[in-house]
Amino acid sequence: MRTTWTFHTAGQFVFGRDATRQLSGIAVRLGLKRVLIVTDSILLKGGLVEPVHAALNEGGVTVEVFSDGEPEPSIEAANRCVAVGREFYPDAILGLGGGSNIDLAKVTATVLKHGRGPQDYVGDDKIPGPVMPLLCLPTTAGTGSEVSAAAVLTDSYTQIKVGILSNYLRPKVAIVDPLMTVSCPPKVTADSGIDALTHAIEAYTAVDNEVFPLPPGERTVYQGRHPFGDMLAERAISLIGANLRRAVENGQDLEAREGMALGASLAGMAFSNVGVALVHAL
Repeated sequence: MRTTWTFHTAGQFVFGRDATRQLSGIAVRLGLKRVLIVTDSILLKGGLVEPVHAALNEGGVTVEVFSDGEPEPSIEAANRCVAVGREFYPDAILGLGGGSNIDLAKVTATVLKHGRGPQDYVGDDKIPGPVMPLLCLPTTAGTGSEVSAAAVLTDSYTQIKVGILSNYLRPKVAIVDPLMTVSCPPKVTADSGIDALTHAIEAYTAVDNEVFPLPPGERTVYQGRHPFGDMLAERAISLIGANLRRAVENGQDLEAREGMALGASLAGMAFSNVGVALVHAL
């Protein structure tokens, strides 16, 4: 290999059953006093916000909940979330849910820190510096957004999905608790699991780092395939292959849920560093 490469992920990665309970200690360590939870009404009604809220309260944190998250979140949803944040004055944002909610949290953390609007950061490397401290807790094993450098929104006027790419979007802390995925329905488990598997395969078959086709003068979060990405992708493929069918067939299979949660995060670490393929856009 003739070139150099680097590796980026969440600042801290906390994994395991009941990892959610560690939020209180994390909040104390980070000195957090006010946290905005970004989630959706389904998770709120399903009781998944309660343990997160309780753990933060235990750490002395005042919590506000934005529960208007939506699938493939729109720029308008991001603006509504930012408006809630501006009234609440949080010192951190917590994304709770699937990739859509976590992406919404990322965009909110960006705009609350740097101003302007979500659309002003669309593209690669447009965020000027660190965003507001971001904590992410996935409730699906799929997108890997809890460790990635991307956020995707939908432009309602053009009906086009637009992406924001920046290593500043990688969360300060990713908390991956397999128990938070147990209530995920079979179809969502299957769809998100295939998403994670595709991420791992994309990473493993990406263009090699030494021939990565980046035009002169341009920067990107992606670097092309390298050994560390290969290692993560291989392990992710193995974990997902061994556990996806089991998790779909029996959502209470905690060993399968654990394997899928780890596999999805490892796939996220891999593809968000080396890059993705045309299938990602399709």
